[in-house]
Amino acid sequence: MSKNSVLDTALSIIDKCIHDEHNVNYEEIGRNIYAETGYCTQDYNKFLSVISSSSLTLRDYIRKRRLYFAVYDLMNYPEKSLADIAQDYGYSEQSAFTRAVKRECSKTPAELRKSRQEIPDSRENLESCLSNNSRLDSIFEKLESNNLSTTDLHYFEAFIHATDELGFDISTCCLISELSEKLSIPFGCLLERCFEMAIEYNQDDKYQTYEIFEFMMEMQIEDEDELEELCQHYNCKWYELTFTQVKLYQLGIDSDKELKKICNYYNCQWSLGEPYPLTRQMVLDYHKRYE
Repeated sequence: MSKNSVLDTALSIIDKCIHDEHNVNYEEIGRNIYAETGYCTQDYNKFLSVISSSSLTLRDYIRKRRLYFAVYDLMNYPEKSLADIAQDYGYSEQSAFTRAVKRECSKTPAELRKSRQEIPDSRENLESCLSNNSRLDSIFEKLESNNLSTTDLHYFEAFIHATDELGFDISTCCLISELSEKLSIPFGCLLERCFEMAIEYNQDDKYQTYEIFEFMMEMQIEDEDELEELCQHYNCKWYELTFTQVKLYQLGIDSDKELKKICNYYNCQWSLGEPYPLTRQMVLDYHKRYE
């Protein structure tokens, strides 16, 4: 099966699961793709990374594709509520859909619907990327035809060494390869130097990692994904977050203005401390009633 056929099959399976079956179970989608193409999620992570020249993973692509379909409905079916769209495309709740849209487009769903702003079609972008063969693609073609030059063979061996032993991902290797050609430095030598620099950086970074872990514990942030979402949502560094911001985000409240409206609705005063006057369910009920 050619790369184009493999990609087309996988992307069609993803579209069917998201759009027709409203199934956004990443593991199940991965199993369906493997059953049809013989390639696992890890294979597709590398494949997508190469053809998009980025660190795009299969999970990232599914997330972007789900949002694309949801925004399409947002634009073309004005009678559908935000809660219905969120449910149709597997978002845990309306606020999760709102945060996803805001992360991707810097607008709320309501603002997006009003402005008629479209978002990029991630499938179309991938298929466009695939039409541009990289140097790595040509080497794989030569490998399959047993027609590798000595230069290509050394490049290929260095590439495999970097991914299998040094732990670099494919997109990083491709970037280092381009840099080695521009600087006229042997690819293998530059890879080794980059690896040494990464080790030095990681040693300096250990203390900061511990600091971040302590900060997450203190702020009651569940994991690194949630920390990243918080930083994107508030457009700030991790150390600039406040406990109030974290708590409001976890409750699904997007702004101080919305907090005031919800508190007025429930006739309560917001203050940090236990017990909190608002629960996530109360916020959800408010959203269902007024949005």
